[in-house]
Amino acid sequence: MDFLQFYNDTPKYTHAPGLAVMNALCARLGDPQRGLKCVHIAGTNGKGSCAAMTSAMLRAAGYRTGLYISPDLTGPWERIQVDGVNISIPDFARITDTVKAACGGLDEPSYFEKMTAAAFLYFAEQRCDYVVLETGLGGRLDATNVIENPSVSVIMPIGLDHTAVLGDTLAAIAGEKAGILKPGCPAVTAWQPAEALQVLRDRAEVTGAPLHEVDITKLTVLSRSPAGQRISYAGLGDMVLSLLGRHQAENACAAIEAGRALGLGEAAIRAGLASAQWPCRFELMGQDPPFVLDGAHNGHGAAALAAGLKEYFPGQKFTMVMGVMADKPWQEMLGLMEPLAERFICVAPEGPRALAAEELAAAVRTVPAETADTLDQALEKCRAYGGPVCAFGSLYYIGHLRTLLKGE
Repeated sequence: MDFLQFYNDTPKYTHAPGLAVMNALCARLGDPQRGLKCVHIAGTNGKGSCAAMTSAMLRAAGYRTGLYISPDLTGPWERIQVDGVNISIPDFARITDTVKAACGGLDEPSYFEKMTAAAFLYFAEQRCDYVVLETGLGGRLDATNVIENPSVSVIMPIGLDHTAVLGDTLAAIAGEKAGILKPGCPAVTAWQPAEALQVLRDRAEVTGAPLHEVDITKLTVLSRSPAGQRISYAGLGDMVLSLLGRHQAENACAAIEAGRALGLGEAAIRAGLASAQWPCRFELMGQDPPFVLDGAHNGHGAAALAAGLKEYFPGQKFTMVMGVMADKPWQEMLGLMEPLAERFICVAPEGPRALAAEELAAAVRTVPAETADTLDQALEKCRAYGGPVCAFGSLYYIGHLRTLLKGE
């Protein structure tokens, strides 16, 4: 798949922050994004889950639905989907040739800009009725924000992440996320810290974007098991939710509000929640003993994972497989997960940003910790110890671990 080098050889950042290069690239491609009806989703945590649930609702309503997500688990073709099916390799190669030709003479677009342009082209070519777009980073200057009139904008819970780029306060980060709100276009916000919520309210007022706020007090988790959970929210009772964890029930509330803003009926909302899939987010790969996979890679995500383990497996201690990027708040994550650990097996994800497994293991204080050189070796150690396992951290390794577990 030589065409992937076009993306892989591109640095993460290739020019000063801004949308000028992305707008120029899209113009050369005929502005395919202008003909798309989009659901635009930003946030620190939960935006991918919300995107998965919202796209499932749209498909259940009979709409041809594009989905653009990041990062991928095993390959970039997962980022571009239509009706739940990844873009084919031949189509991806063909679309890439078009994008590559359009880049000539421009300041080089970033990896994410090139990928987003390819997604816009494919969704337009496939005549999607709706496209669900997940931002890559922030919102205001994100490549996806070249869309002009989203059908609905959604901002999921905001926390401290990517602070070097987005700012080191909740208000500053919220200001970047709020950049996806557009004049007159309906918007939904999940439950937010007060500091972030005020910024979103102010931005919505300035832009004239009707803001629908999730009222988390109207959520009730009726039952939960490893097979799924049943919830009620704001007049919709006893709904099946395929995704596990209280945090996914809260994410579902934002998806429900987005569905309502889109005019979807109750049947489509129910069917979408019941059928939505979002791999490696509190995903149970085995039950006897439990084996949980979760791409929690910041403090907010680790807190949600810890809460889920306590809810579904009360009193149990886990062999924790952990691998993280060095620029993430891994000490905070470690502190949240150590009380639930029998031991740690530390691994290093691929890439120059990865934290060395030895450094991670040395930081574990209250339980034994060791390293594994490969994911196969980590799995062998887990099987030798027996008992429950929870593998979490960077999606750069969690996706490959899932592939090994499924024998793909």
